[in-house]
Amino acid sequence: MKIINLLYSKYCLSFSICLISSIVIFFIFSLIGNLNEDYLFRTIINVSIVNSFQILIHVSAFIFLLSVILLLIFLRSKNELIIIKSYMSFKKIIIFFIPIILFFTFLEINKNSLGLIIDEFKENLIDRNSNAIVKIIIKKSDKTQTFTVFNNINGKNLESTEFRFYKVFNNEIIDAQYSDNLELFNNKLIAKNHTKYNKNVIKDIKTKKIFDINFLDLIDNNLIVKDLSEKKYFFSVLQINLLVFYILLFSYIFLIFFNRKFVNNKQSLTIPILVCLLFILYSFLIFSNSFTTYKQLFELLACIIIFISTLKLSFNE
Repeated sequence: MKIINLLYSKYCLSFSICLISSIVIFFIFSLIGNLNEDYLFRTIINVSIVNSFQILIHVSAFIFLLSVILLLIFLRSKNELIIIKSYMSFKKIIIFFIPIILFFTFLEINKNSLGLIIDEFKENLIDRNSNAIVKIIIKKSDKTQTFTVFNNINGKNLESTEFRFYKVFNNEIIDAQYSDNLELFNNKLIAKNHTKYNKNVIKDIKTKKIFDINFLDLIDNNLIVKDLSEKKYFFSVLQINLLVFYILLFSYIFLIFFNRKFVNNKQSLTIPILVCLLFILYSFLIFSNSFTTYKQLFELLACIIIFISTLKLSFNE
């Protein structure tokens, strides 16, 4: 029990160092980028802090890798790793790492959803004297995305307001609409006429178009971008490949650094660090790309590769 407590205390220390260092670095770069924005300095500070946590979520795999490396360095510095591996079986050490692996796996499979939550919180931090004259409404599904843009919009005069609509499929615009002749009737925004692009054909539509939008809510909302997409904040069955891959990846990182070869202080950690970095970059390439052809096949192959690598390490241990 004392050894387990030692492991957790050492890991909490290494994780805290990695976390604080990363937040400070991301905060500095975010602050430099936001200094050009026309916000109050207090708002810039708050937004920069939120940006730091948002970046942190998207690079959680690197944070895990750094924390494990730092943990190993701490344990090897006083030869504690030799004692741990002498008195604890390999299975018990794995049990110690399971909660940590599951935590970082949760962050990885939900980082996009958590990013959306942070985006909404960040937008609420922006202090503006007046509502933005540009409003963008986004709605995404599995295959298509729609973007509705209102330019020069306000609640009093619609003479200079412009409406644009884009429907995107496979990164190509398949439908587009434009109008600068708008009116408001019973809190409904109406285009008296509009121009439509569809199937490489542009047409002028003289009939009225009623927008299914709560105009007053759109005006009162301080957000420039409003995302109406169905948000999936929790794990879904479709993420099974992602779940399996990251559980195996984080297990592999643990196994390779706690291998018997690296108990000795004189043994270099260069090779395992490079191998783990390669696997993390490989995961970004496979699971973060926008390709649809053979995507599931590539994800399945990635799971098989990391499974074989993890299995080989466990057998050698």
